[in-house]
Amino acid sequence: MNSSASGEDSILSPAGEVAAEAVKKTSWWKVGTGTVLVVGVLGAGGAFAVNQSQRAKDDTWATVVRVVDGDTFEGVIAGEQKTVRLLNVDTPETKHPQEPVQCMGPEATEMLKDLLEPGDRVKLEYDIERTDRYGRTLAGVFKDDSLVNADLARAGLGVAVLYEPNRKFYDEVWEAQQEAEAAGDGLFDPQIDCTLPAHEPALAPLEALPLDEIPTDPAAIASALAAVAPVIAAGEGLDAMLGLVGSAGMPHLHAAYGKRAEQLQPRVTAALADARGYQGDLQRAEQAAEQRIAAEKKAAERRAAEKKAAEKRAAQEKAEAKKREAERAEAAKKAQAERERQAKIQAERRAAAEREAARQRQQQAPAPRPAPRQPAPAPRQQAPAPAPKPAPKLAPRPAPGGSGYGTDADFPGYTGPRCYAPGGQVWKPCG
Repeated sequence: MNSSASGEDSILSPAGEVAAEAVKKTSWWKVGTGTVLVVGVLGAGGAFAVNQSQRAKDDTWATVVRVVDGDTFEGVIAGEQKTVRLLNVDTPETKHPQEPVQCMGPEATEMLKDLLEPGDRVKLEYDIERTDRYGRTLAGVFKDDSLVNADLARAGLGVAVLYEPNRKFYDEVWEAQQEAEAAGDGLFDPQIDCTLPAHEPALAPLEALPLDEIPTDPAAIASALAAVAPVIAAGEGLDAMLGLVGSAGMPHLHAAYGKRAEQLQPRVTAALADARGYQGDLQRAEQAAEQRIAAEKKAAERRAAEKKAAEKRAAQEKAEAKKREAERAEAAKKAQAERERQAKIQAERRAAAEREAARQRQQQAPAPRPAPRQPAPAPRQQAPAPAPKPAPKLAPRPAPGGSGYGTDADFPGYTGPRCYAPGGQVWKPCG
């Protein structure tokens, strides 16, 4: 530790200075309500004892025992160990029994540990009220002539807070906070996820959504829904962050972002409402598109089924027509064959009848007359022989069965006209 940090003129002898330096490296233990100082150096003399007595009554200096969190440490003041709360600065919580560790809280604690190491001597300056309701000592803490309260704010790890009537260090801490905000450090760093600056860029795309452009194409709807979801999620993150800024349990956030949050909140609320409405419109459009596609698919399936049924009917009708045509052709073929067979039979019968008629005609034709002979010498006159009697004409026999038709055997010797029965097999005399 730098010995000049004490800011005091030494009243010790050289031996006393050595002893005092040894005291600075000595540990303190609290036992009950008292504090025990263990010193391992002899020969300090009476001057050292006098100096310790003076320091025991001086409450403008503290010897650091340990850091509690980003704005609180324990130290020995005027011989008594006390908890010191840095005035007019607030850092994120890390030790609250009912709160989670807050954004940048561990970093603030680590910074204070780096600034106030155990055994360091720091100067304390007080304001009107020197203790708070928890019994903690309220002070501005100086190390190497630098206000630690402001150092935390300058790093963006603490913010200026005003608890009346204590405002002695507020302006200096506030100016340090403005430096951090301008530099984008700590709580003002847009690269740190838990800060408001990290969430604030979510507002621009939220306000830029094409609220009046609702596509009808399913692919375009799906693309729009996929695009709007992360925009809304980021907007909700920003809205939640603004809610924390306005909550009673986050005074450091309100101190850091309060004015900016008041500007952003109405815009975020309106943009989120519009974005959710837009998302709902897209979802309804998606549902309508799905229903339309389902209806079109159903209609297409119905048309396909009807076409298939029509094709099946046409095929069946074609097959049946082909079958009927084949049957007609087969029937015609059979009829033609039957006609040909009947014609053949008729032809054969006519031929047989003609042959029979020819035979009958041949049988009934008169015998040819002999050629006239040369007149022979006249014989002696003899008496002429008597002419023969003509053979009696036989009546034809009736055809069997009383039909009157028969064959040549039924009408022996008949040479007149003939009338044939159908088929040309039997006949009867005509007239």
